[in-house]
Amino acid sequence: MKRVVVVLAMVLTAFGIATPTASAEVQVLTVKLAPSGDPDGSGVAVVRLDPERDLVCYVAVVRDISAPTEPAPGVGAAHIHGPLPATGIAIDLDSVFRTAGTSTYIAKDCVGADSGAIDAVLAHPELFYFNVHNAEYPAGAVQGSLG
Repeated sequence: MKRVVVVLAMVLTAFGIATPTASAEVQVLTVKLAPSGDPDGSGVAVVRLDPERDLVCYVAVVRDISAPTEPAPGVGAAHIHGPLPATGIAIDLDSVFRTAGTSTYIAKDCVGADSGAIDAVLAHPELFYFNVHNAEYPAGAVQGSLG
């Protein structure tokens, strides 16, 4: 687990997610990913929400799951779902995970998102969750609440 945290810190710094921003509206959320389908899965995601630029940046590290894959053609392997009780995709992260070790995968990107969806997440992060899918668990292998 220590190795995952070190890799995540390096990725965050290189990706610019861990650096302070000038906008007071930008928020960075750290999400612990726990099993939602895969009983051994775990991980962490850091999500940066910028409503002024309609931009969501993220880095996610997952472990002990099969390779993350799209649950349906044309969408990434990770999404922000909600607001609960609805479970639809609120923000498609268009994610592609790469192998970073034995049963460890990393994805990072910035994607454009509807400002209304970003505002909804910022207003009530507890109603949204970060979900990573794979072929074995297409409804989600690991997930975690944003709030």
